[in-house]
Amino acid sequence: MARITVEDCEKVVPNKFDLVVLAAQRTRQILAGDQLTIDGKDEKKPVIALREIAAKTVSIDDLKTGVINGFRSFIPAEEEEEDFDDITEEDNYNPYSSIEMKALEKEDINVVSDTDIDENL
Repeated sequence: MARITVEDCEKVVPNKFDLVVLAAQRTRQILAGDQLTIDGKDEKKPVIALREIAAKTVSIDDLKTGVINGFRSFIPAEEEEEDFDDITEEDNYNPYSSIEMKALEKEDINVVSDTDIDENL
């Protein structure tokens, strides 16, 4: 079997950082039980992932989506997003609406000087 090189993969994914991230994502998928798209019985999983990327047998867009979703802590469904928008539009509750705000006048403010503090000690 021919050895896989980074140069082979760079024809598909030009950025080396992106290549590493996508290969790691595909390796995780393989370890989770995804079907192999190439013959790689005796090879290590990262090598298989790189060979699949170089052979274009896996979708790069699907791998990118998988990476992005892996970093998200919450992935809302489209229906849930609509419901959330309706809730936020209807929410008009203001806990401070019954409180009357008053601006402070200059004479309402007591200024404490350093000498006042020293006298109390």
